[in-house]
Amino acid sequence: MLIAVAFVLMGVMFLAGMYVAGALGSLALILLSLFSDNPVWNIMGNRAWETNTNINLVAIPLFILMGEIVLRGGFADLMYRALSRWVDFIPGGLMHTNIASCAVFAACAGSSIATAATVSRVALPSFRAQGYQERLVVGSLAAGGTLGILIPPSILLVLYGLTVGESIGRLFLAGFIPGILLALVFMLMIGVASVIWPAIAPRQQQGRFWTWEGWTERLLFTVLMIPVMALIFIVLGSIYFGWATPSEAAGFGVAGAMALAIIYNFVRLFAGDIAGLLLRSGIGGQLSPEVRGTLEGWREQYRFDGQSLRNYCRFMGAMTLESCGSAARSSAMILFILMAAFTLQFAFAYLRISITMAEWVASFNLTTVQLVLFLVVFYLLLGTFMEAYSMMLTTLPIISPVLRAAEVDLLWFGIIMIILLEAAQISPPQGLSLYVLQGARHDVAQQEVAGTGQVAKTGTINDVYIGVLPFMACMAVVIGLIIAFPDLALWLPDQIKGPR
Repeated sequence: MLIAVAFVLMGVMFLAGMYVAGALGSLALILLSLFSDNPVWNIMGNRAWETNTNINLVAIPLFILMGEIVLRGGFADLMYRALSRWVDFIPGGLMHTNIASCAVFAACAGSSIATAATVSRVALPSFRAQGYQERLVVGSLAAGGTLGILIPPSILLVLYGLTVGESIGRLFLAGFIPGILLALVFMLMIGVASVIWPAIAPRQQQGRFWTWEGWTERLLFTVLMIPVMALIFIVLGSIYFGWATPSEAAGFGVAGAMALAIIYNFVRLFAGDIAGLLLRSGIGGQLSPEVRGTLEGWREQYRFDGQSLRNYCRFMGAMTLESCGSAARSSAMILFILMAAFTLQFAFAYLRISITMAEWVASFNLTTVQLVLFLVVFYLLLGTFMEAYSMMLTTLPIISPVLRAAEVDLLWFGIIMIILLEAAQISPPQGLSLYVLQGARHDVAQQEVAGTGQVAKTGTINDVYIGVLPFMACMAVVIGLIIAFPDLALWLPDQIKGPR
C-alpha cells in the first residue's frame, strides 16, 4: 500500500511537470506527514542542514567552476589543434580528434554538455570545409562529450559516492580504465567505418605524419599543451595517491585553471611578436602552409598596445563573471536536487519502503547479473525522457538498498550506471547533448554565411539522432565487457588504494 502510494505520487508529480527537486522534496514531505507522527519540519530542516554542510559537497561547485574556467579560458582551439596532429593520420581523420579532445576536456570539466558545446564550435568549421559526412561527425561530438561524466573528475561520480557512501577517490580510479576503453572503442568504430565507407572521412594528410614538418608541428603544439596536462595530472594525482581530498584538489584546480587563463591570454597579447619570431626562425620553414598562414594572421592581428591590454582586462573580467555565474547556477540546481533526494532517502528508510522493496526483489531470486541487466534496460528506457542528474538522484534512494540486499558491488555498479547515464545524455529523442549540438550546428552555419545573404544550411536534428546510434552501440559493448570482466573497473582502485 505504502509503496504504491509513493510511486503513484511520484509519477503524478513528474507527469505534471514539477521540477525534480520539488517533486522529490514534496513526496518526502507528504509521506512523512501521512505515515509518520514525527515532527516533519524538524526532519526536513535537519536533512537540509546535514546535506549542505557536508564538506565533501564543496568538491561539486569547485569542479564545476574549474571546468567553466578551462572551457571559457581560450584553451579549446589550442588543445584541438594539438591533438589533431597526433590522430589525423588514422582512418577517420579529424573525428578521432573529437574523441581525444573531449576526453582531455572531460578531465578538466566533468560536464558532458559543456564539453560537447565547446569542442563542437571549434571542430565543426573544419569538418564542413573538408567535406566530412556530418552525421557521424556530430555523433562523435555527442559521444565524446559524454566522456565528461565518466573520466575523472566527474560531478556524477561525486554525487554517486555521496549518495551510496562509496569513496570518491576509489570511484575516480574505477572510472579511469572504462573511460579510456570507451574512448578507444569509439575510435575503433570510427576507424572501421572510415575504411568501409571512405567517403565519410576524407584523408587530407596521407604520409605527412612521419615528415619533419609533421613532427615539428606536433611537438610545437604539444609543448603548448603541457601546462593544461600538468594541471590535470596534479588535480587527479593528488586524489589518487591520497595527497588531498577531492574538495582540496578541486580548490587547487580552480586556482590552477585561473592562473593558466591569466597567463595564456596575457601571452596571447604578444602572439604577433612570437609568430614573427617563429616565421623568421628555422622552425618556420618546417611548418605546413596552414600553420604558417595562422602565424602570419597572428603577426598582423596581435599587437601589444594600450587597447589590446584593455581588451585583455575586459575579457578576463567577463570570463570570470560568466564562469562564476554559470558554476553558481549549475551548483544550485545540483545541490537542491541532492538535498531533496537525501530527504526522500531518509523517508524511504524511516518508513521501511526501502527494506520492503529489497525483500520483494530478493523473492525473485535473481542473480547479480540478472538484476544488473534489468537495471540496464530500466535506465535506458528512463533516459529517453530524463536527464542524467535527475535520473541518478531520483532512482538511487530507491535502488541502493535493493543492490545492497543483493550484495551487488556498488563501486562496480556505479561505473555501469555512469555509462548508462552517458547513453541517456545522447539517447533520442530527449538527450540534452543532442539539442546542444544541433544548436552548435546552427550557429556555425550562420557564421559561415554571415554577410553573404545566403540561407544557412543546418540540417535537421534527425541527422544527430542517426549519428549517435553507432556510438550507443559502442556503449552497450563496453557495458557488456564491464559486466563480464568486473576487474576493468575494480582492478585499478584495488591496486592503488588497496583491497576493501
